[in-house]
Amino acid sequence: MRCILIMTIIAATCLSARADDGSEAARRLLFETFDKPDSRLFVDAIVVEGEAAVADWRQGELGGRAFLTRKGDAWTITICGGDALKDGATLEKLGVSKPYAAALARRLAAEEARLSPDIVERFSRFDGMSAVEADGSHAPLDPHHKPIP
Repeated sequence: MRCILIMTIIAATCLSARADDGSEAARRLLFETFDKPDSRLFVDAIVVEGEAAVADWRQGELGGRAFLTRKGDAWTITICGGDALKDGATLEKLGVSKPYAAALARRLAAEEARLSPDIVERFSRFDGMSAVEADGSHAPLDPHHKPIP
């Protein structure tokens, strides 16, 4: 009986450590920035590795992915895009280390595999990649103006 209690405590500790990876704070930022009464935001998946996260979102008939970075406890929405943000090589170009980029891509694919194909298809509708300003506005990433870091 004591062994079961110890195993339960260990499992709960591991789960709460995983749940406290910052994904809820990142999700909150997405809602604070983009959710509108006349156009509700849905965040269907969010994965965090180190100081980076990728979130799948839908709003109206559109959808896409958001790349977020964290400094301390503060998240910043850096880029919105489509399929490129599920690719480890793209995440590396955005400054994510190779192991974390691969983990983000792998974990995002696993999260998306649990969703309806119709929902996942909407994440691909975001054309290109756009930098996200502090107010939530988007600026297209153009090599002549705002290159990918």
